[in-house]
Order: sequence, then structure tokens, then C-alpha cells
Amino acid sequence: MTPELTFQAEKPLLGTHPVNGGDALIFAITPPPPTWWWRAMRRHAGANPALLRPWDQEQDSRITVVCPSLADLTEVLDAVDTCVAQANVDYQQEVDLQRASAAQLQTDKDDRDQYLENVRHAIDERYDGEGDATLIAAHG
Repeated sequence: MTPELTFQAEKPLLGTHPVNGGDALIFAITPPPPTWWWRAMRRHAGANPALLRPWDQEQDSRITVVCPSLADLTEVLDAVDTCVAQANVDYQQEVDLQRASAAQLQTDKDDRDQYLENVRHAIDERYDGEGDATLIAAHG
């Protein structure tokens, strides 16, 4: 596994929800995550019942949720942190899979290159230089 990439939700600001216009908690996510991270975050935030109308603004690196009652505030703050942590894990797994896939592709390419080199060598041994003379005579 590669070194862990982590993003975190900062202290929320009170603002207006971009969809329903009501009071909202706006969490900046730092450092700004890549698109693959946001895909995971959307999935987790949308599935978490404590978060009402989670709305991400990827271009601004923030997520907004409906402001809860004071009694539910801790639950919502914890839910955002949980979703961010889950998105971090999912994103790290995706990065690891991409790196493993790239390494496998390179290994496959190297194996193919070696195979073709072995074939060329076998042909050269078989014809012991006759192949070059045959090609020159055919095209000359």
C-alpha cells in the first residue's frame, strides 16, 4: 500500500444551502481533493442518514449540508468526518489499484518485449545472417 493520502473537513461555516436556500453548514475540504475522491465522498454523504441534502462543490473544495438542530449538531459533524474518512480509504484503494494496474501493464510490456527479442534472436540464429542478404536481394 502506498503512503496514505488524507483529506479533512475543516471547521464548518454557517451559510446558505445552494439548493434549498435554508441555513447550512459549509465544510471546506483540505487539501483540495481530486475528482476520484469526490466520487467516493458523494456516495458516502448521500448514504449517510444524518446528513440532509449533502451538496458538494468540488470546484470550491467544499461540501454543504442542511444545518441541523442544536441537538443533532454533534451527530452531523461526526457524520461529515466519517464520510471524509471513508472517502479517504476509498480513494487510497483506488490509487493503489491504479498503481498496481500500471505496474502490471509495464510488466506485461516488458515480457512481450523480451519475448519478441527472443523470437528475433531465434530467427537470427536459424538464418545466421542470411535474412539480411535475402532482404537486400528481394528489395534490391
